[in-house]
Amino acid sequence: MAEDVISAPTPAEPELPLQLAPTRGDRARKSSYRLRFGIIYVALAAIVGAGVGTFVVLASRPAPPEAAAWSSWEPTGSKLARVRQIADRIPKAYKQPNGEQLTVTQASPLTVPSGSVASIFVRPDAARGRAEEGDIDTYSAADAVSYGLCGLGSGARCAISLGTSGELLMLLSRQALELALYTFKYVSDVNSVVVFLPNSPEGQPNGSVFFRRGDVADDLRRPISHLLPARTPNPAALSDIELGNIARLTRPRTYTFEFSAAGDGKPILILTPPSVGA
Repeated sequence: MAEDVISAPTPAEPELPLQLAPTRGDRARKSSYRLRFGIIYVALAAIVGAGVGTFVVLASRPAPPEAAAWSSWEPTGSKLARVRQIADRIPKAYKQPNGEQLTVTQASPLTVPSGSVASIFVRPDAARGRAEEGDIDTYSAADAVSYGLCGLGSGARCAISLGTSGELLMLLSRQALELALYTFKYVSDVNSVVVFLPNSPEGQPNGSVFFRRGDVADDLRRPISHLLPARTPNPAALSDIELGNIARLTRPRTYTFEFSAAGDGKPILILTPPSVGA
């Protein structure tokens, strides 16, 4: 019975495809591909190496120096607290020849006994090239701060006892400028500063200096020591450059002043260039 079993035929092995010998063109293409990959690999290696080298150089460099502080001292607290600290600190550096403080300073919003000043009117001065005669600049007093310099001299109220020499007026102008710079730098919502200078020994007003934030915007970008470098603000210590900075920023902004009332009865401050009032 075993003899009757028919054995299944053994399947034939598949024929392998005919392997053709590579042609010269095939060999050239393969060689070209290898060359291209080699070039790309070398380029990538160079890029990675350059990146690593740059990182090492940058990492080994010292950190850039921090920007210099605008000032060595800064007021703190609320708006009113900062303004009062500025008014208390700045005048203490200004001394009379006998060593006494030149002035004391009162700081406040712009007010008069009858109430808060509503507006500031600035008459133009054609001699200063600011505007045509008749064009009056108007500013809100709501974002203004005033500083009153008081000389504590005998006789007239808040008079200064040293007279009104050119050197003294330069010191007072420097003090006014310094008060304004600190205020604009550290009290962000103040856009106008009015500094009332002390009266002469005869009781005559020496005027006021009026600053707007935009007037000193460029000067606020660098430390105050670049603009006012003298550590002891006395005439002998002020360089020609510092005197020039003071004159540049204060002379065009020095005014006589008067308080009046608008048609609605609200107090207003009128600033007039000396040449116009003369």
